[in-house]
Amino acid sequence: MILRFAPSPAGPKPNEDADPRPFRPLLLVAAAIVAIASLRPWLQVQFVRLFGEHDGPPGWHSSAGFTCLCTSMLVAVLACSESRAIETQRAARPGSLLLVLLATLAVGCEWWQGPGLLRGVSARWTVAFWLVLAASVALLFACVRRFELVRRR
Repeated sequence: MILRFAPSPAGPKPNEDADPRPFRPLLLVAAAIVAIASLRPWLQVQFVRLFGEHDGPPGWHSSAGFTCLCTSMLVAVLACSESRAIETQRAARPGSLLLVLLATLAVGCEWWQGPGLLRGVSARWTVAFWLVLAASVALLFACVRRFELVRRR
């Protein structure tokens, strides 16, 4: 008597169901940049030679800055709490995307309105503001890509 075993059903390949998490480092670095740059002043006097070097309040004192600071920390916590299980990814990634979208809109509106005045003279954006703007766009890109990856699975 010869035993013949039926072939195993076609299941996922060993590496196919593993989450590669390709955008996680970008997300964490961008969230760190946004959080740190939100602690720095976003405004400074435009004509330093005329009026002296004066910086405005830290970025988190504005509503957009506080939104960016809190959002970046929440998104980093959500990304760190994810595991390879699809359930945790489906729970965390849409929330991260929504939070980052709101923060990017807030800082975009701040940029659209312009720097305004500081101590009665015209102001300009500092490097910290431009870092927040660029990093929030990178954060949005990473969240969108991560959401698309989990939606396809």
